[in-house]
Amino acid sequence: MRIEIHYLPSIEYITLLLSQEQVQFEVHEHFPKQTYRNRALILGANGIETLTVPIQHAHSGKTLMKDIRIDYAQNWVRIHQGAIQAAYGKAPYFEYFEPYIQAIFAKKLNFLVDLNIEYIELFGRILGRKWNYSLSESFEIEDKDVFWNYIQAKQDWRDRNVYTELAYPQCFGNVFQPNLSVLDLLMNQGRDANLILNQLNKK
Repeated sequence: MRIEIHYLPSIEYITLLLSQEQVQFEVHEHFPKQTYRNRALILGANGIETLTVPIQHAHSGKTLMKDIRIDYAQNWVRIHQGAIQAAYGKAPYFEYFEPYIQAIFAKKLNFLVDLNIEYIELFGRILGRKWNYSLSESFEIEDKDVFWNYIQAKQDWRDRNVYTELAYPQCFGNVFQPNLSVLDLLMNQGRDANLILNQLNKK
């Protein structure tokens, strides 16, 4: 399966990874704006929040994903740290996972691809899963690569056949908010997140 690399990826994205024995991350695609490649959704006191990693100037349609550099001139790290603290500071597993989240932020990785892979690998370790993945060496999308650019921010997840809503306790709100960053699931369920992901993977 070939797929793009998302930032703090959604439960839907992780469910898709779990359904595959081998994954190839597409890094030679031309970087598209307004996607989950540099955006993630979490649940705060005021509802769903979007965390966006700013990038240095890129020509949409011309700059390759592997060459996208993160813009540290903007104070986004502090903003993301504060948002995650406010959203999950009282979550059952915050104290266990927060140091690992912050350690990756502290690396100040230059490239968006490296940041995204670090978090995907971290989530795999937390879940006790080892992703069998490689990076693309060129941009050659074939008919079998149906999952590249499949999970789009502008499309409702209900229009795709990957994720089925399965509720778990969340920190805020009386109505369950589905398909947020897998960070939401992990902070609230810890390694028991596997129970939910296994059920989703069977659907």
